[in-house]
Amino acid sequence: MTATPTTPASTGRRARSARPVAVAAVFVVLLLALAAVVVGGPVGAQDTGSLVLRQVDTSEPADSRLQFVYTGPASEVEDARLVGNGDQISSAPPRALPGSTPIATALVFDTSTAMDESGALVAAKDAAKEWVEDRSGAAAANQVFAVYAASDTGIQIQGFTSDTERLVAAIDRVAPAAATEDQGLSAMWSAVGQAASALDARNAEQPNLVVMTGTTDNATPSAERPAARGDVTSSGATVFAAEYLNAGLDPAAVDSLVATNGGLVLRSDSGPDFGELVEEIATAITEQQYEMVYDAGVDPGTVVDLTLEVGGQSATASVVTGSSVQGEVALNPEIIESSGGVSALQGNLGLIALVLVGLLAAGLFAFAIFSLFVREDRLAQVLQPYDDAMTTSALGDGADDDADTSLARTAIVQRAVQITEQVATDRGLLVKVENALERANLPLRAGEGLFFYAAGVVLLTILAFVVGGSLILGLIVGLFAAIVPPAVVNFLAARRRKQFMALLPDTLSLLSGTLRAGYSLMQGVEAVSQEVAEPMGTELRRVVTEARLGRPLEEALDYTAVRMASPDFAWAVMAIRIQREVGGNLSELLMTVADTMVQRERLRRDVSALTAEGRVSAFVLGALPIGLGAVMFVLNPDYTNKLITEGLGNLMLAVGVVSMLIGFAWMKKIIDIEI
Repeated sequence: MTATPTTPASTGRRARSARPVAVAAVFVVLLLALAAVVVGGPVGAQDTGSLVLRQVDTSEPADSRLQFVYTGPASEVEDARLVGNGDQISSAPPRALPGSTPIATALVFDTSTAMDESGALVAAKDAAKEWVEDRSGAAAANQVFAVYAASDTGIQIQGFTSDTERLVAAIDRVAPAAATEDQGLSAMWSAVGQAASALDARNAEQPNLVVMTGTTDNATPSAERPAARGDVTSSGATVFAAEYLNAGLDPAAVDSLVATNGGLVLRSDSGPDFGELVEEIATAITEQQYEMVYDAGVDPGTVVDLTLEVGGQSATASVVTGSSVQGEVALNPEIIESSGGVSALQGNLGLIALVLVGLLAAGLFAFAIFSLFVREDRLAQVLQPYDDAMTTSALGDGADDDADTSLARTAIVQRAVQITEQVATDRGLLVKVENALERANLPLRAGEGLFFYAAGVVLLTILAFVVGGSLILGLIVGLFAAIVPPAVVNFLAARRRKQFMALLPDTLSLLSGTLRAGYSLMQGVEAVSQEVAEPMGTELRRVVTEARLGRPLEEALDYTAVRMASPDFAWAVMAIRIQREVGGNLSELLMTVADTMVQRERLRRDVSALTAEGRVSAFVLGALPIGLGAVMFVLNPDYTNKLITEGLGNLMLAVGVVSMLIGFAWMKKIIDIEI
């Protein structure tokens, strides 16, 4: 048997053994090592006393009182040291808690099959009766007990009383629970909730909750357990837990209750020796509680952070002078550092962001006023319908003649779009954007696209910064917002170009057939434009429209090849131009070009099939570091956070990313074979 007391601040001291050790020293060492494994802690840690801070009363600042439990040697208590806000506080040496102090103790017995069959329940009852019967003098009247049992439900067997006979009779009435399968039922949380509520009602006495358990709660409804934990916290009770270690007990719940409310945890894997744990708890409550009297030295209403140091252990509390608080939660309240809102905006950074938003709002307001009073260019207004008509014609038959395709419908937005177009034109950007939008077949003016793109990037960056409260997060979101739209446009353009190239051989074959049937080249292009699928049909209809408006047919075809970035179509147009200049059979020429393109496409697909393994390997090797890093971050964030929080980690991460990109580009270059 081993008993390991633990507290939120320290480990406990060694439980006393009632059995003499009559074996060789080597077996003693082995037994102690085995016990350490069973209880989950080192044996040597048991030699240190446990320190639990219970109550701080500063109602009279000059006569402040601090109560605590220390389970180590009493000689160490004499050297106790109290520190307040970093300065040592002068105080009298701690003294044993006066016997006149009223103490209320609730005893909660787990009556499950595991406790009964192991003998732990009988041992606990015997130790509890001895505890009650050993009271004498003032302690007999000032110490009251209540008895609760946790079987299939929580039961109050005896309310708080100091009558020894009634308490002994109540403990004798604690009977084993009816067995269910092999473990029995234990409504431990139900009994704990009842005991805590009763302790809360006796607010004039020092509250103690003693939990003796050997089975994980399997009878209390899940919805009632948080309420029981809340009742314990509300009562301000210190929790003393005695745990019988066996396969049916998961001590995490009780340990968490002790960690939250302060107290001791004692463990044993021997049922007959379980009573020793209860004896230790009785000793801690009746003989190892101390009181320290000191002068707070500050005015009422002042917050003082106290640190008590005894025997190498320390306990902390944060109290407001002039008040009296008890219990771990009240002594160490949660500090709320922010009054709400986004913390990143509650400082100089927030002031800068507020100024920038104010300047932006003022600029937009001034621009709106300017747009209302400045007249539009009358010539631009007159030519606008023709410009819209040309745009609709350029977009093909898919354009809606009745609807206005422009996204800029208000005067302010239209003026902003015009300014954007002017700036983009001066920097040579407008033509590139127009070509990209045309290749992607997006019905959007270049100026509108640039304006809404820039506005979206700025708004998303500001929104991410405000909501996330991080400038880095805002910049990351802004970077993605800046990258995604061009990437989408390029993707749509590449997909449309691929469809165009796939239809080109069939288109040339159809055009050759129309020429054999006696059509002229212009008639053949118009006939083929009505038959082929998109996007080839749209592009050829645009060629026909431009030719009808006076543009030479070869020039219109050349512009289509440039717009679609298709060298194959440019070669076909070159063949048509040469044939029209020098003569020859254009139908045969187009069939030859089409056959050449078909053979090149077959070769391209053969190469693609042969390099498929290399492409898959490149993608797998490129995604492996990212995926492995994400998995490691989820499984062990403390391990991977060093790459983000430390300078060397940042350097290693940057080198790794650059190396990965170089390797990926290298593999892509190897498998990318031009045909």
